[in-house]
Amino acid sequence: MTKGIAANTDPDRIRNHENQIMDEDHDMIRNVLHGDTNRYRKLVEKYQGPVFNLLIKMVNNFEDAEELTQDVFVKAYESLAGFNFNYRFFSWIYKIAINRALAELRHKKRYTEIEHIQNKLTEENTDAPESNAQVKMAIDNLKDLYKAVIILKYYEGLSYKEIAIMLDIPEKKVRSRLYDARIKMKEALEKTGIR
Repeated sequence: MTKGIAANTDPDRIRNHENQIMDEDHDMIRNVLHGDTNRYRKLVEKYQGPVFNLLIKMVNNFEDAEELTQDVFVKAYESLAGFNFNYRFFSWIYKIAINRALAELRHKKRYTEIEHIQNKLTEENTDAPESNAQVKMAIDNLKDLYKAVIILKYYEGLSYKEIAIMLDIPEKKVRSRLYDARIKMKEALEKTGIR
C-alpha cells in the first residue's frame, strides 16, 4: 500500500518511491540510535495515524486504541536497537501493533458496541449502513487469527507477503487463513440474510 502514488503508476516508480521512504525511515532510525532522540518523534508523527487505524479495527475501542498506539511506539523505541534494516519500519511497527492488539484481545475478550466503532472509523460506506454493521459484526465474531488477516488484507490493503511478514507466518498460511475467514464470514452473513 503506497500513499501518494496513483494506482496506475509504473511498478518501477512505485518501487523507487517505497525504497525512498524506506531509506528516509532508516536514516531517522540511525540518527535515533546515534543519540538524536528527537528524530523518533518524526517516525511517530509519520506512522501513528496508520497504527491507530489498524488498532481501532482490531480492538474496536477508541480509548484502548489510543492507549495501545502509545504502547506500540514506546515498545518500538525500547526495541529500536534490535531493528533489522533489511525490513521497512512500517512493516516492523505494524507487526508490533498487531501483536499488541492480539495480546489485548486475549486479555480482555470483550467487544464494544458496533455503533461506537462506526462513528470512529473513517472508511465508512454510508450507502448500506445496515449491511456494513453486519459485516463488522461478522469480523468481530471471528477468532483473532482470522480477524487479523481480514483487517490487514481488506482494510489496510496489504499484500499476502506483507501480512506474512507482520504475522510471522508463511504466505501460504495467510492465504489459507483468509480463505477460512471468508467462509466463516459468509456463513455468518447468510444467517443474517446477506449473501
